Amino acid sequence: MNFKKYPIFLNLENKNILIVGGGNACLEKLLGLEFTGANLHVISIDFSEEVKTFLNKYPNIKVEKRAVKEEDLNHREIIFLATSDPDTNLNFRKIGKEKGIWVNSVDDPKNCDFYSSSTVSIGPVQFAISTDGKFAGVSSTLRKLFEEIIPEEDHELMETLFEMRRNLKEILPDNTERRKVLKEIVHNLDSRYFHKD
Repeated sequence: MNFKKYPIFLNLENKNILIVGGGNACLEKLLGLEFTGANLHVISIDFSEEVKTFLNKYPNIKVEKRAVKEEDLNHREIIFLATSDPDTNLNFRKIGKEKGIWVNSVDDPKNCDFYSSSTVSIGPVQFAISTDGKFAGVSSTLRKLFEEIIPEEDHELMETLFEMRRNLKEILPDNTERRKVLKEIVHNLDSRYFHKD
């Protein structure tokens, strides 16, 4: 039987996150974690120029140029193993599991407690797209499709819609009337972006 994954959005504010590795996979994780408010710590023997450029923008991210050690896994909520060495990833995945830490081994789905999703942010709305770690390219293509359907200039519109909903609670205290107005707003969004009647 094929079990489905349960999608969640994690509140990572002030959580201790370790990324091991300094290449493209590390950069992908850094970009995903950039605005989460997490306490990030990156350990790698080498860093790509792109990763160095990213890290230079954020002096609050702790960076160490060395091999990872077992004690580096202490007091972590999540660990991303993004090295190019499968043995290192496998070894530290095992240690992480023993410590009860959620571990993501990049490009190694069978050794992941969770998969990172490809996300699209449109104002306050986030779409998460996952292929269960099987084909990241498909997630990326779908993300671009969403970004084309709802262009960046409409992000402010989404913010306005959420603000309108908050204000409607005061303007229209009657729940039935408020629901009717909200349904009309959603219908207009469907018609504009998804061509539904």
